Amino acid sequence: MRNLLNGGSLGLVAGLLLAAGSAQATDLVIWHDKGDDGLAMIDAMAAEFKKTHPDVDVRSITMPTEQWISKSIAAVNTGTGPDVLFNDNNRLATVQQSTGKLCEMSEVVDALPAEDRAFLSDGDLTAASFEDKVIMMPFQRVITAWGARKSWLDKLGEDYPTTWPEMLRIAERFQNEDPDDNGQNDTYGFALQGGAAGSLIGAGTKLFAMGGNRAPHDLMDFDGKITIADPAVAGPTTEYLKIYTDYKLVAPDTINHTFTDMYQLIEGGRVGFFRVGNWNVGKWDREALNGDYVVGPLPSLDEGVEGAMLVGTVRGMSVPCNGKNVDLAKEFVASIVGKDQQQSSLDNMGGIVRSDLDTSAVTPSLVNFVNGKYPMQTDDFMASTYAWFPALVDAYYVELSGAIANPPTDWNAWFAETAAKLQAKADEELKK
Repeated sequence: MRNLLNGGSLGLVAGLLLAAGSAQATDLVIWHDKGDDGLAMIDAMAAEFKKTHPDVDVRSITMPTEQWISKSIAAVNTGTGPDVLFNDNNRLATVQQSTGKLCEMSEVVDALPAEDRAFLSDGDLTAASFEDKVIMMPFQRVITAWGARKSWLDKLGEDYPTTWPEMLRIAERFQNEDPDDNGQNDTYGFALQGGAAGSLIGAGTKLFAMGGNRAPHDLMDFDGKITIADPAVAGPTTEYLKIYTDYKLVAPDTINHTFTDMYQLIEGGRVGFFRVGNWNVGKWDREALNGDYVVGPLPSLDEGVEGAMLVGTVRGMSVPCNGKNVDLAKEFVASIVGKDQQQSSLDNMGGIVRSDLDTSAVTPSLVNFVNGKYPMQTDDFMASTYAWFPALVDAYYVELSGAIANPPTDWNAWFAETAAKLQAKADEELKK
């Protein structure tokens, strides 16, 4: 009987130990909207993190963007959210604006190993902030460049343009000289999208003013001064708008186009020049375009100015301060700037902040975004300072749409008049 009891006792102790070990295992949950690529990246990061945290299981859940926003706000407000939120900086700022419960991350950033911290630029940290508080760990730059159909350039005997007049001249040839050899008049010089504020401004006027002309601001500076009438902004913005109006080098209904409409034209082989992001070159190199395009910066819109690629969004991870595993979540978030974690980010999503990674497996076009060959201009991320700025963008969008529908005879006068309208709106907000 004693032996049986001892054996039973030993079994009970072993079971209790196993239960205790299981109880110590911690699930770290991340919510995002990045689909299969995001799931694969976080799985790879989780495996790396587990090497130093064997009792931690990191897993992620992906969902549509609008669901992510509404669900994240509700869950963080009630303390029922995940341990980490992963998304673009503007979406994380929306969560913080509605909840005020995302942890301030300055101490986490400052505590990074020096070799990791060195890769985070001032622009990254500005993008990672909301109302002067760092609310996320930045680890991916979403970069916009410019692309041209390689086979069309080859057919017409042209090189990738380095100046705006060259681009206009080639765009006219793309539209008028049947570059796809199908015998039909069905090609366009440019693919743009004007169907929403983010399309017409974020992917349009901002890209031309800040990327093509290296203007520090496209709509407003940090003192609240409207900048659209400044020559460095008005000049390239006018050229952008004239693509719709005077030059007519886009499909007639482009003013209503969304991202989907624009991509259909690009992937359907009907346009010569188009915007390219580091988020879509993997697909376009493997399928859709099958690598038939050349990537570079937006050609210079002013003499003496070198065109640049535009860092339009920075993605990061935030930690809700009312989460279940706040300290552990901060440890994981700190790790994502490390070299191995950044390699996972590059391999699965194409976005990184480091420049010391292995790019041998990167698709040909993505290399242009990560090899440091081209200058980068970082967005000013004005919404991170002024929560009311998106409403100003919406007001500017209304003015721009009206100008495309009914072009002014004097663009400079239009910019001066529109700047005065927007300045009044900005001044009203600044007084609050």
